[in-house]
Amino acid sequence: MPKDPLMYLARRDAYAAFLTASDAEGAVIWRRLDGRYDSLDAALTATRESYAATQAAFNVLDVEGVGPVEQARELMDRLRALHRVDAAPDGAWETYTAARGAFVTAARAFLARN
Repeated sequence: MPKDPLMYLARRDAYAAFLTASDAEGAVIWRRLDGRYDSLDAALTATRESYAATQAAFNVLDVEGVGPVEQARELMDRLRALHRVDAAPDGAWETYTAARGAFVTAARAFLARN
């Protein structure tokens, strides 16, 4: 049983929202790198929207300052690096997936302790 069930649920939801936003941003990046957008404008719009959603979800974690903040920042850094390239470097998706896994592991551990 969590120490504070409402705080537990709020944190769990914040972690899930960040993860969902980062997954959506990763999908946008993958589609852009794969040339699946009809135009540069469509790609830029999707990129701006997904970037903003991930940043907003991260801000909730960053403001609280506890839990898997560093792992979330690392996951965002991996996504942001992929925005700066026209082709994903070898191993980029594996590195992103590892950072995503590290965030999930850290979030679960933090929730289990609190």
